[in-house]
Amino acid sequence: MNLSDVFPAVAHKTLVAVDLPHAGSNQHELNGVAALREFFRTTRKTEGTINWHYFADDRDPEHGTGKFTFYDARAKSAHRTGRSEWRLYYSGDFLLRARPGDLLVLARTASGAYHALVFQKDSSWLRAARELLGLTELQRRFRWIPSERLERHSLEFFRQRILDELELGLGLPASSDDEALVVERFGHAFPSTREMSALARSLAEADLRDPDATLTRWLHREEQLFRALETVIVRERLQQQFRSVDEFIEYSLSVHNRRKSRMGFALQNHLEELFRLSGLRFSTQVRTERNNTADFIFPGAREYRDPAFDTALLVMLGAKSTCKDRWRQVLTEAARIPTKHLCTLEAGISTKQTDEMRAHSLRLVIPAGLHCTFTRRQRAWIMTVGGFIDFVRHKQRKLL
Repeated sequence: MNLSDVFPAVAHKTLVAVDLPHAGSNQHELNGVAALREFFRTTRKTEGTINWHYFADDRDPEHGTGKFTFYDARAKSAHRTGRSEWRLYYSGDFLLRARPGDLLVLARTASGAYHALVFQKDSSWLRAARELLGLTELQRRFRWIPSERLERHSLEFFRQRILDELELGLGLPASSDDEALVVERFGHAFPSTREMSALARSLAEADLRDPDATLTRWLHREEQLFRALETVIVRERLQQQFRSVDEFIEYSLSVHNRRKSRMGFALQNHLEELFRLSGLRFSTQVRTERNNTADFIFPGAREYRDPAFDTALLVMLGAKSTCKDRWRQVLTEAARIPTKHLCTLEAGISTKQTDEMRAHSLRLVIPAGLHCTFTRRQRAWIMTVGGFIDFVRHKQRKLL
């Protein structure tokens, strides 16, 4: 699957003062250059609904809808002057949230829906968006990304993760071959996450020389299998219809919550297997002080509970697919270990948040493929999965 399968058309620009209703523009309009004619696939006036989204590090994502009109302001005189002046008019005040330097991305989905995504300047969201779309340079004029360039961007695991975090409600297509495979294996019911994880590993190559790539392949394959089975089960449930709106909403929420919780368990399952294959000693789901539970303790629960065991040889790792404010939970999970480690799949966490983690002696472990969504200073502190394995292995050599 490529990015073009989700977004057949993308245009982007860096917002400047004259684009913004509070900073210099008295109109709700953006200049529409040739890039937008390519984006809208038209040389005629076009109207429709657009879904607005604003992403900033200091607030939760905000979403809204509005109307747009793409039109030639000189259409009546163009036949005499030969000049056109295309503009994109939008309704509502959504861009009041934006500031000069923010990135505006217009995206058309495969179903024909339009999205306008605004990413705060210098934010973690902006770094993630640039990685998703492959934006190496940002311009003050609209730039259209040709479809052949979008086709070259494989929608591999981490780009899918970024898309999920944007919460655009996009349905990523599942492979019909995978649908047949999971139905043959599990029938029409969700298996345990351990069963799904084991199947994914049996179908994806493992290379212990590159633990980060191996973990990513396992997670990606499990995501494909899960989405395939989910497609089958949800499609059948929709065909049965719902007795009320409340019943539909309840079912929709259960689908959403299953997706989120399952990924966390998948991460734990694959890390456990990776550590085992790497020859590390460890225990999982270790009960510690005050009835807390640590996901991984190295070299194990027995050593952790032995007051005579050297604390310097103990390592604790939490595993959360997304951390956001949940990273604080890890701080209380192993009182004997002063520096905690947390493995997450969250892209581009803000510098404010990682600085706070460092102040609380928490260090992130993130697969190498996501490091490009962090600043250079953050990357110097964040560990790769392979780096964490080497770190633990070095400590465990002292146990021999």
